[in-house]
Amino acid sequence: MQKSLVKSKINNLNKPEIKQAWYSTYGDSYEEGLRFLLKSIDSNSFISENLLEDIKNKKPIQYILGEWDFYTGTYKITPAVLIPRPETEVLVDYIKNNIVDIKSILDLGTGSGCIAIELAKIFKDAHVLGVDISTKALEIAHKNNWQSNYKVKFMESNWFESVKNKFDLIVANPPYVPEKESKNSSLVHEPKNALFSEQNGLADPLKIISGAKKHLNPNGHFFIEHGEGQSEIIQEAMHKEKFSSVTVIKDLVERERFVYGNA
Repeated sequence: MQKSLVKSKINNLNKPEIKQAWYSTYGDSYEEGLRFLLKSIDSNSFISENLLEDIKNKKPIQYILGEWDFYTGTYKITPAVLIPRPETEVLVDYIKNNIVDIKSILDLGTGSGCIAIELAKIFKDAHVLGVDISTKALEIAHKNNWQSNYKVKFMESNWFESVKNKFDLIVANPPYVPEKESKNSSLVHEPKNALFSEQNGLADPLKIISGAKKHLNPNGHFFIEHGEGQSEIIQEAMHKEKFSSVTVIKDLVERERFVYGNA
């Protein structure tokens, strides 16, 4: 009943009124977002009844819609989880095309669960575990888990803290944005604990690298996402931990975005 009431309120808004609010906020710089919004209004029941206020506050379109596409799925999202990004789809696709014989997977910092769930679709016989320190994020991940026929298990853990098993594949998308960028207006709506890390953005990535090998089976695969300008330090840390075949993987715009290592 409540969803129907909210949807009714949204549908009663005139599209010119929505357009006026959008252009007052963004000018002509983000018409793609407006197109997404107008296309979704009639079919999407997750849109907040405070739509005009959300536009004025530059709430990301993904959070306004309450869901977003990632790889082969559509994921419910809230400001408790990071917005799934196309760059991370590159990682899933790379793993699909280059890694075989995987029976167990760990997704660190799972957020909405999108990486873990997409990998569960690819490696249909694998046991998949997604961990996150945020209970609110895990609630969202559980809601998205229907896409894998509830195959992914989710657990609260501060990185490896509560993880006991070893895995064939570990994927990590940790906070890596330097804290000095915390005032960046494009990031203010996303969860800070999933974005920002100390030591110029490297504290969490380096902590994960230091513990990853202990949780990998022999010849296991490790992938970690990182920020711009961090690749060299990430590679050095992985060499220090005796990973072999350390490889840089670039994203859609040819930026160094991921580093791979073999146990």
